[in-house]
Amino acid sequence: MSAVSNALIVGGGIAGMTLAIGLQRAGIRSEIVELNSQWNVLGVGIGLQGAALRALRVVDVLDQCVELGFGYSHFKACNADGQVTGTVELPRLNGADYPGAIGIMRQALHSVLKEAVARARVPVRLGVTVASLAQHDDRVAVRFTDGTHNSYELVVGADGANSKIRELVFGTECSPKYTGQAVWRATVSRPAEVKGRYSFYGPRNKAGFNPVSSSEMYVYLTQNLPDFVRISDGRLPQALREQLTDFRGLLAAAREEISDPKHIVYRPITSHILRPPWHRGRVILVGDAAHTTTPHMAAGAGIAVEDAVVLAQLLQSEHMLRVALEKFMTRRFDRCRMVVENSFQLGEWEKNPNARDADPVGLVDTSYRALAQPI
Repeated sequence: MSAVSNALIVGGGIAGMTLAIGLQRAGIRSEIVELNSQWNVLGVGIGLQGAALRALRVVDVLDQCVELGFGYSHFKACNADGQVTGTVELPRLNGADYPGAIGIMRQALHSVLKEAVARARVPVRLGVTVASLAQHDDRVAVRFTDGTHNSYELVVGADGANSKIRELVFGTECSPKYTGQAVWRATVSRPAEVKGRYSFYGPRNKAGFNPVSSSEMYVYLTQNLPDFVRISDGRLPQALREQLTDFRGLLAAAREEISDPKHIVYRPITSHILRPPWHRGRVILVGDAAHTTTPHMAAGAGIAVEDAVVLAQLLQSEHMLRVALEKFMTRRFDRCRMVVENSFQLGEWEKNPNARDADPVGLVDTSYRALAQPI
C-alpha cells in the first residue's frame, strides 16, 4: 500500500511533469494545475548533466531527450581569447552508449515531458492555480482560483522560484534573493567544431556556449550587475553584443549572429534554499520552489527532476506519508544544498575574480563528481 492514493501537483514545469509521470508509474493518481493557460515555455536552451539524464531515464524519457538534443562529455574553461585553461570530463552515468550531458532546447524538453504526461493520462487543468489550502489529518482541502475546490491526500508545490504554494505554507520571507548578476542566453548556429560546453572568463563577465542540436547552440553570459536593470526587447540584441565585445574567436563570431530579440532571454539571477523540512503536514515543495539555484553549474533542472523521481519512489515504497517525507528530506537536502551553495560561490568568484581561493574549474569538477553519486 502506497503512502497516498492521490496527489495534486501545482505547476506543470519540469519538476511537476516528471513527478506526474513517476506517480503514474507508481500507481498513484495525480492531477496537474498550471497557471500558464498556454502551457508553453519561454527561453532558449538548457543543459542537462549526467545526474539529470540518469533521473530522466527512470521515467523513460531519456532516449527522446538525447535524440532531440546534443550530447557531449566535457566542459572546457577558456580565457577571453579562447585558449583552454581547464577541462572537466563529465561522467557517463548511463553507460558508454549515452553522453555525459546534453544541451537541448527548452521547448523540446517540455514537449517530451508533455507527451509522456499525456500517455500517462494525467489530467491537466490550465490557467488555474491554488487560491487557498486547509489542512486536515487525512487530506488537504484546496480552493482553486477558478472557484472550484477539491481535496487530496498530498499537495506538491512544483510551481517554481516564485512559488505560490511556498508563500501560502511557509510565508513570503522565503523568497529567492537577487545575487548581483543577470544571465543572458541567445540562440545561434553551431559551428562544427563546437562539441561541448565552453565558458570564457573575460575582464568584465563570463560567457560561453552550449550546443543544443546538430545545427544550434546558445550563447550565455552572466553579467555582474549590482542592481538589475530592465531592458526593452528592442534593445536586447545590441546590449548583449556589447557585453560580448571582450571575447574573441568562436564567441566573437557567434556575437555577430545576435540580432533577433525573440531568440534572447535576459533574466536576474536569484538564489535560495528553504530550510528543512520542505513539507508541512500534507504539503511539500520540490524543484525551484524549494531550492532556487543560479545557472553556474547547469544543475537546477537536474536536481528538480531528481526530486520528482525520489518523491515518487518513496510514496510508492512507504506506507506512512510522514515516513516518506522524512526520508525524502534525508536524501535530498544536503545534495540540493551543495548545488545551491556551490553555484552561488561560482557567481561570487565571477564578481571577485582575484579572490585568493578562487578555483571555478576545481569546484565544478568536485560538484559534478558529487552529483555522480547515487540519489
